[in-house]
Amino acid sequence: MQKHPASKREDVLSTYFRKSTATFIAAAGATVLLAAPVPANASTEMPAAATVSASNPCKSKHYSKVAYNFWIGPSKMPLRCGTKTWGYNHIVERGRWSTSFKNKISDTLFNGYERTPGVYYRYKVGTGCSSKPPRKNFKVVVNKGPLGGKPGGLTPQGIITATVEYTTPAVAAASASAEAKC
Repeated sequence: MQKHPASKREDVLSTYFRKSTATFIAAAGATVLLAAPVPANASTEMPAAATVSASNPCKSKHYSKVAYNFWIGPSKMPLRCGTKTWGYNHIVERGRWSTSFKNKISDTLFNGYERTPGVYYRYKVGTGCSSKPPRKNFKVVVNKGPLGGKPGGLTPQGIITATVEYTTPAVAAASASAEAKC
């Protein structure tokens, strides 16, 4: 790296500080605008659709880009931008995405169990007595194989979809059902 002469170094430093100060002033002005008083009858919450579009990590991104990473034990499982049929854009298109939904995906993958290959649930499905009402469960479907199923592609493809699923407990065997106490 070539060193600047003293006069050039001073110019570089003064330009840097000028830009830094301008950025700070602009940020402070934005903070003041955000902190402006709001009428008592006005809602301060942004609609869900506006929140998603304002913080969309996949806006103008290729479908293979990673929007978020989640953990399944010691391994990362990406949620790629995807398309209308899988990934982040698929979940958003169906109106499911929120901070709470993101947290449920994380909890399901990290603390849940794999019922069948690539299908994770937060709670055990089908336990308990048959007279109990359906249980609200959270399901995450992942593809641990390469993107598009093509060998040598991005691996893993990642999260395909996530949804709330209502599950019913296992029906007790006919002979045991009469004796089962709930």
